[in-house]
Amino acid sequence: MVLAKHIAAVLIAACLVSVCAGAAPLSGAGKDTAEPRGRAYLFRGLIAVIDWGLDELAQRIERVGIPTDISSHLIWPAVANQAIRDYRLDPQPISIIGHSIGGDSAVAFAKYLAAADVPVGLLVTYDPTRFADKVPPNVERFINLYQSSSLLGGANLLREQGFHSHYASFDLNDRPEIVHINIDKFDRIQEQIVDKVRALAATPASAAGEAEPLHLVVPATASIDLWDSGVPVSARAGDTLQTLAATYHVPLWALAQINQQSEEAALTIGERIIVPRYLAQGPMPRPVSSYTPTKR
Repeated sequence: MVLAKHIAAVLIAACLVSVCAGAAPLSGAGKDTAEPRGRAYLFRGLIAVIDWGLDELAQRIERVGIPTDISSHLIWPAVANQAIRDYRLDPQPISIIGHSIGGDSAVAFAKYLAAADVPVGLLVTYDPTRFADKVPPNVERFINLYQSSSLLGGANLLREQGFHSHYASFDLNDRPEIVHINIDKFDRIQEQIVDKVRALAATPASAAGEAEPLHLVVPATASIDLWDSGVPVSARAGDTLQTLAATYHVPLWALAQINQQSEEAALTIGERIIVPRYLAQGPMPRPVSSYTPTKR
């Protein structure tokens, strides 16, 4: 009798263990992080063989779980038609990136999607040519990296009427280590772009409030930080550009250049100052103190 009771107790305990093992975990335990969502489309420049930086960028984006298509600048209409079909079947954030004339194609791609009422979460152009079109208003975030003296690129792209989203254009003309054919090959720039592609679903641009366009000439020794846009703040009593730079963790040179003031300028109470900012949640991108092109 005692033995029978013991066996029954063991069986009951085993059943309880089995049930508990199949039960849902407690809140906060065993949760998977949300999978990244989106699609990325990249366009090479005129000479595809020297655009291996875009191939590396495509691989980085693929590694964070975003399906990526990389194509010649010549076939963007066919890619755009497929992108529209895919978006209508399964709407996901769209990122478009292009180098040189591939940057021109990236803008044309975005404009084509605008005609189909398809939004573009992120558009990035690496030194597009001066024949590139204006940035259409369906683009939620636009970033341009260019060199104003470049003969092969050099375009500081304008915005179409109705564009009120996040815009940042970075002139790298004062960076001697960067030229048209290697502008797409710098690790830390690529990492920042990948962070933005991955953050699209988690950080809707519409949630960021007012956006002021940024046009910056990056000094020779400064970090290349890819802010998404500017945000206006009001100066308080005692504020200077130095105190605001410390408060918002941005470089003083950027505040002075954006607001067209000297670094020592005194501010009046209530004065409107534009501060560069990131949209992505979490830590800001690490500063870029030096650049070495990635090796194949």
